[in-house]
Amino acid sequence: MKEALIDMVFQFGYRTVIDNKPAIITGGLSALKGAFDVLNWDDPHYLTPEGNTCEIEGCMNEISSEQRWGKYYLMLCHKHSSMAFKKKRRPQVKSYAIERELKRDKKTGFLTY
Repeated sequence: MKEALIDMVFQFGYRTVIDNKPAIITGGLSALKGAFDVLNWDDPHYLTPEGNTCEIEGCMNEISSEQRWGKYYLMLCHKHSSMAFKKKRRPQVKSYAIERELKRDKKTGFLTY
């Protein structure tokens, strides 16, 4: 049940950045407020940058796509996704994304943990 509520909050909650930290808020919706209460989450509920924000250094925007940009497969916001699609020069990538990409199998491209 808890997992279903978390999925609902991530699907319908409002993503934002507060004090340079990614967060999800209810936006005043009563169903989301109820879910936050059951989950015992504060509103706003702060998220980790990893997996929740664009993987370009300094960007805190929400992920809109995952795609290859140069030698890395990255989770990118709309702006950086467009830059990757247009094959523009890639800015610095966040360190956790580089660490993850270094774990890819050279032949298959699959992550090896």
